[in-house]
Amino acid sequence: MGTYRIHCNVDGAKVFFNSDFKGEIAEGILDVPVYVTGTPYQIFTIEKEGYKTYTGSITSVPVRGQVIHIYARLSAIPPVEYGTLHLLISPPLATVFYDGADAGAVPPNGILIIRDVVPGNHMIQVSKEGYITKNLELFVGGNELKKVPITLEKTVAGPLAVSSEPPGATVYLNGKMEGTTPLTITSIAPGEHTLMVAMEGYSDFTQTVTITAEGNTVSAALVPLKASGSAGLSPLVLLGALTACAFLVLRRR
Repeated sequence: MGTYRIHCNVDGAKVFFNSDFKGEIAEGILDVPVYVTGTPYQIFTIEKEGYKTYTGSITSVPVRGQVIHIYARLSAIPPVEYGTLHLLISPPLATVFYDGADAGAVPPNGILIIRDVVPGNHMIQVSKEGYITKNLELFVGGNELKKVPITLEKTVAGPLAVSSEPPGATVYLNGKMEGTTPLTITSIAPGEHTLMVAMEGYSDFTQTVTITAEGNTVSAALVPLKASGSAGLSPLVLLGALTACAFLVLRRR
């Protein structure tokens, strides 16, 4: 048999030939005996947690009784100096995404803390219904405590002006009574809403309206309900009835 003698600066480092574990470095060396007639190894790897893995090529095979020396030096991986983010957000209860992952809702005190932040650039997204979503790119340094104030602006939406013919109809928005026409409704969230205009003796007017920054205007033409009784008779029937009545009156005279 022959021997590979591995020299390394880190005790406890694990040594692999190809993918076969051969032992750990002790007092700076590890002897790996091999059969001189066996299948040659091509690659050796030395690794230990906290150090960069070292990989090298095995270019020769020992003859009987020979010792081949292999030298490797492991470099320590610098410890990660994590940072911390203090997001000071208004309004509270907004939703925060950190690098695309849900970081949770802002507590009632308005401070959301993100710990163990890897140094570098990070994307923050803050959103809440009724407010404009805000996206920020932040740089956090190692061991840095970064405080970032973020204030969301309310979504701006124009008013909804509702009129009807005839006027004086009751206006309902999303099932809630708002008043009578003509009417202008403010403080409406942007998007689609259900509008209904109702008046006794007329069919209800229903429409889906979209509220934008420019607002919206709706004019409801109310349709009278059909009256019961003679108002529902055709003109020919009425004429015939009137003629018959006139004939009976003349005959009695």
